[in-house]
Amino acid sequence: MVDNSQEPKEHDISLCGHSKFPADGVVLGELERINQLMAYGRIEQKVDALLDAFEYGQAALEIIIHSLHDSSREVREAAYFLFQESTELSAKEVLQEYIPYEFFKCLHAWNGETVMSLCFSISSDWKTLVSVDNGKCNLWDLITGQLIRTLDIDLPNDDVDDVTDYVNIAFIPDTQTLLIASEGIVSVLDIQTNEIIRTLKGNYAGSFATNLLNKTTIYLGRRDRDDYSDSEHPVQVWNLQTGQLVSTIYGHNTGEESDLIINPSEQYITIMYCHFKDAHGFYDIVLKMWDLQTGERIDTFNVPLSKSDKTFFPTLSEDGKTLVTCSVDASIKVWNLQTKKIIHIFQGHRLIHGHQPIFLNPQANILASGGQDNRINTIILWDLIRGEKIHTLQGSAPVAFSTDAKVIVSGGADNTIIVWDLQTGEKLCILEGHSSRIVDIAISPDGQTIVSSSDVSSYFANDATIKVWGV
Repeated sequence: MVDNSQEPKEHDISLCGHSKFPADGVVLGELERINQLMAYGRIEQKVDALLDAFEYGQAALEIIIHSLHDSSREVREAAYFLFQESTELSAKEVLQEYIPYEFFKCLHAWNGETVMSLCFSISSDWKTLVSVDNGKCNLWDLITGQLIRTLDIDLPNDDVDDVTDYVNIAFIPDTQTLLIASEGIVSVLDIQTNEIIRTLKGNYAGSFATNLLNKTTIYLGRRDRDDYSDSEHPVQVWNLQTGQLVSTIYGHNTGEESDLIINPSEQYITIMYCHFKDAHGFYDIVLKMWDLQTGERIDTFNVPLSKSDKTFFPTLSEDGKTLVTCSVDASIKVWNLQTKKIIHIFQGHRLIHGHQPIFLNPQANILASGGQDNRINTIILWDLIRGEKIHTLQGSAPVAFSTDAKVIVSGGADNTIIVWDLQTGEKLCILEGHSSRIVDIAISPDGQTIVSSSDVSSYFANDATIKVWGV
């Protein structure tokens, strides 16, 4: 006769796809009592029941999972922190999928010493943040909030001007190396030893991009503070490992604002030149592509904008294949730079404002635009494949996308940070704490940390603060 005593029965408890067989009826009765309290009990009874359920380990895991979606915030919070305490493998898997944005709070805050905007960059592992303010370059521990050290490097100290106009900082991805461009020099620093590995002497300030395979950096010079001429300051391509100049790209006048992108093929660079069109800050746009090794020009694209098509500062995608332009009539044009054709024209805002109101997420093929509708700040999400509007969110730029494209984080003129569900367009939480306009925002790859910075946007608010948010 076949023994079927170990096969699942009708009333066995299913836990995360597995069957759990209680040792005796006492456990079943206790779990049933906990289930009844979770269904019909008061908030404090539910929290107590969850604490009891925690004692039963894997057998009660499904009850705690279900409680993450309870109507009471107190119950959801208790369930989440119980998961953090659990040693069950299934609990760890649940935590990887569930991010408790509603429980986020300000973990650390670093105040600027001046009224200028703070400039910051974050390492690839999201353990270290570097900030620039009042002539200092500070290294912070993102986990503890402690100051690691102040880097030994001279930076501009100017209370009147914005430090971001004169200093550019960036971590080289997947390394402990930091690039700082300032006062005619790019310094390459090892943040663990606080030593300058090498210096690359070029033009004043500037932008740079990194090539991960051969560790080169492209240094784009800008004009000196008192130099308003159209004199040519070339783009220089450096090898960071040797400190040798690889090539020099000519044909760039410093009287033009610009941006640069290394194509994923890593064979050529796209430089976007934005010529001032009139005194109101509108632009004509020219894109030039150059061979990184030879410094020779491959292609030039004069973006065909009409005289009436007054355009704000455009946005170039990270892969150098897409250009987005915004006009004063609130229309948004998306250009395919391989075909040099417009692929989408988006119209949804009544007004688009801000120096750079467009944010791209090429991985998810989503574009976010910031503007106003009936005097209300809005963010519109657009599908770059179908050319359709996805959601209209009541918030303001800047924005940042999570790596998995499940959430979008916005923060702007109303001093608050909002986390949105990218699929539903629902507001997941509001983070309050800044007293001035938020000018920069970032979200970690795992979605567990948000960093924001603010400046002084009114006479009464002296915020200039970097804040770290999490649980």
